[in-house]
Amino acid sequence: MDKVKSDFLKLLLKKGALKIAPSTNDLFKFKSGRMSPNFINIGSLTDGESIHALRKAYSGFTADLLSDKKIEKFDFVYGPAYKGITLAALLAEGLFEKGHDIRTLYDRKEAKEYGDQKADKVIVGAGWFKQGQKILIIDDVITAGTTTLDSIEKLKLLGEHEIVGVVLAVDRQERMGDADNVGDLSSTQMIQQSYGLNVYSILTMQEIFSEVRHHLPSEIRDAWMDYYDRYGAVKLR
Repeated sequence: MDKVKSDFLKLLLKKGALKIAPSTNDLFKFKSGRMSPNFINIGSLTDGESIHALRKAYSGFTADLLSDKKIEKFDFVYGPAYKGITLAALLAEGLFEKGHDIRTLYDRKEAKEYGDQKADKVIVGAGWFKQGQKILIIDDVITAGTTTLDSIEKLKLLGEHEIVGVVLAVDRQERMGDADNVGDLSSTQMIQQSYGLNVYSILTMQEIFSEVRHHLPSEIRDAWMDYYDRYGAVKLR
């Protein structure tokens, strides 16, 4: 793994943001009803060391994407409420240190009914937006893809714009659906096919499993592989 990915995985493990079930009797239940041997909670990274590391990971990863011309230069980073707000601010600050000055956008859960409603009734920062400008969407973990799809729809309120891509902390690489109904595509694949947007993740579940598999009890390692045999867009064997 390159240094950005390696350092980020170490952070998830050190701070307990990557939780691994102690046994198959203690699996994590998702909203979809799926029972997973692992759970990732970026929202638990709230201490100063973690916030500093998040800024470093997101800005380093995004700067590499810009340098490699995988994404175009953009004017705004959009972070969906609530966790995405902090991530957008951290990315903007981190990129500023690397010579990229961008603005942030984020949505309100409830439309503003006072003050300068024209500027930011739904999307905070919209007053700075000019037609045709470019936006990067940022978020934490993608499973069902609901937040990203909502972001794409909300950004239409701005008028003419271009989304240059989506940057995430972790792509779980699961096929869409629930415990009993499993789709053909992962959320990332669906977003790429339906909207023509590339989704870039600091880490994928395939990368995480590759690094931790030899440290797992055989029972959990097998459960992890079985889970992805059933629900995964990739195989972990």
